[in-house]
Amino acid sequence: MWTYWRTRNGSTRIKLAIARSIPYFFEDLRGGLIHQVSNLLRFTGIHANMKRLGMKLGIVKAPENTIPYISDESPIQQLATPVSKPIIFASYCIDASFQGNLKFCGGTKELNLLVKLLRQKGYEAYMVTYDGSYEPWLLDSQPHLSIAEYQEKLKSAQNVRCVTSLAGAKAFIQPSQQIYFWDMELAITEHQDFAALAELYQGKLKGVATISRTIQAWHMAHFQRACTLLPNLIDRTLWFPTPEQRQPRRIGYMVEGSHTEAYLTVIQEAIRAKGLDLEFQRIQGIEAEVLAGMRSCEVFLSMNIGKDLLWGEGCPRTVIETLATGCIVIAFDIIGNRETIQDNFNSILVPRYRPDLMAEALVRLYSIPGELDRLRSNALTLMQACHTFEARWSAIQEFLQL
Repeated sequence: MWTYWRTRNGSTRIKLAIARSIPYFFEDLRGGLIHQVSNLLRFTGIHANMKRLGMKLGIVKAPENTIPYISDESPIQQLATPVSKPIIFASYCIDASFQGNLKFCGGTKELNLLVKLLRQKGYEAYMVTYDGSYEPWLLDSQPHLSIAEYQEKLKSAQNVRCVTSLAGAKAFIQPSQQIYFWDMELAITEHQDFAALAELYQGKLKGVATISRTIQAWHMAHFQRACTLLPNLIDRTLWFPTPEQRQPRRIGYMVEGSHTEAYLTVIQEAIRAKGLDLEFQRIQGIEAEVLAGMRSCEVFLSMNIGKDLLWGEGCPRTVIETLATGCIVIAFDIIGNRETIQDNFNSILVPRYRPDLMAEALVRLYSIPGELDRLRSNALTLMQACHTFEARWSAIQEFLQL
């Protein structure tokens, strides 16, 4: 699927560097040599004499002290015709082998939630997968179209927005005239998809949003264009606390990779050494099962070490969903988590690859009276104020030019 991307990236970065250098070269030339010549002409009086001669010959127009006006024949006019609401399509479909319908995928859920919010606001919006199918793992999957149905709609629709989270989503991007890119994962954008993204910036790319400030800064630095911050979407009609289901001293975790079992052993041994009696609950399954598991826990250990050694992970959904249930998170300090957790205010961050420090934080939580309640109260206050559909709507309007 992604062949020889390192070589393509290298040549693309060289072309970008050259393209960015050329305007600076001419700007420096204009500000240097041309500016010095202009100053010399003015200093010697040659400029003024040539200007007066030009006025006499009618080559240069004499200045007028009148206020400029726009004549009745001016083509400039206000937009008078109302524009219909756009139809929005969302997809990360590459081809028949990567259809854009991954199960247990944060990107799948984000795009579904975007479509759901748009439909709530009165827009016609769809998810698009290769054949229109999808895995029924979400609590509320949105209407889906196949690539063929999407192409048919594009033929007749006058006003559309095509949104992707993958710059290499060829099957979805190719039929569209313009693309809106919501970047959720630098581990892919910086590597496999960099050349594809640079090509989009040179042509089809109409709008860019990023799921974190870090990704936003990356885009601005590489492509010299502003982009919208659009963090994780979360449906608060589904993800909310149920205190009566929360079990005292229950600690949740997920299998986050091959390191999980070893990390969990380190944590459990440290807890036993401190004489703490805690129950560890593995959480897994479809969204309904994960929601029930999160609601039953007091604390969740996010042992996600990220997809990339440098960039960590875009913005792991597990953290924000856990906080929405009133469950406190102890997470590794990877780039994505820093956008959601304010350390020791609404949850706790510890350095990556340090399960021993995760254990220490867990012990501390149960050693300070009222600490769980304080963090939970702060987390839920932030969720209600900052992480609702309504709180995200203005960013979506800016991103999609609605």
